[in-house]
Amino acid sequence: MDENRDDWTAARAYSLWEQAGRPFGQDERHWAQAVLERNLLERTRASSDGAEVITRAQQIARSGLGAKRSILIVEDEPQLRYNFVDFFDEAGHKTFEAGNADEALVHLKNNVIDILFTDVDMPGSLDGLGLAAQSRVKWPEIKIIVTSGLIALPHFDEALGISFIAKPASAFELLDLFITDK
Repeated sequence: MDENRDDWTAARAYSLWEQAGRPFGQDERHWAQAVLERNLLERTRASSDGAEVITRAQQIARSGLGAKRSILIVEDEPQLRYNFVDFFDEAGHKTFEAGNADEALVHLKNNVIDILFTDVDMPGSLDGLGLAAQSRVKWPEIKIIVTSGLIALPHFDEALGISFIAKPASAFELLDLFITDK
């Protein structure tokens, strides 16, 4: 492994650790995520700022494969929520945001939402799984994607029609989930 790769991986792992709120005892998890991201960058010859992801997302949106969709992002960590909103706005989608399930239900009632992207662990009257279950009953046509850094679920629950992605997820993984039928 060259020194540049080690430096990049260490800096990225530190950044992930800071974004997660500097939790104790999760160094290996952040290091593993940084290594995974570096491997992905090298395999795809991607830039470290991810500009080609946005370009690819815009190309997909223009081609009709990933038609412009309305996405409701439900995340109680403001910085993560803003990052998701910025990413999907740049990709050409219409985004709504909520900090908890109660806010999300207001958006769902008052807007046409194609995709619900929700964290599991949130404050309020419902967690993300409760929001997903309630949304599936009231708005069965909505694509639901659940994310969590605390629990792991199957990648796709056929019975519920809900996709799962572990946090932190790369932009490539998110983009793939948002443009596929599952």
